[in-house]
Amino acid sequence: MTQHAHGIRRRLVRAVLTVVGAIGGLFCYFVCQGMFSGYSKYHSRLLSIMGLALIVLTGGVAWLVDEHRMHDDK
Repeated sequence: MTQHAHGIRRRLVRAVLTVVGAIGGLFCYFVCQGMFSGYSKYHSRLLSIMGLALIVLTGGVAWLVDEHRMHDDK
């Protein structure tokens, strides 16, 4: 793969990850605000559980990245 194609691929991956991150962040915000509560017809309890799991996973990933970075400094 050429250098130019590698740069384009990297930008595309970064753009897709940014969009996915924004959507995930909005989903977490909506869960925290209780926007999915009370709609049993639309499985809102499942959406709330998925949102809370996403929040927990995000916190876990942030913690792991921070721990890894701290050990690299030594």
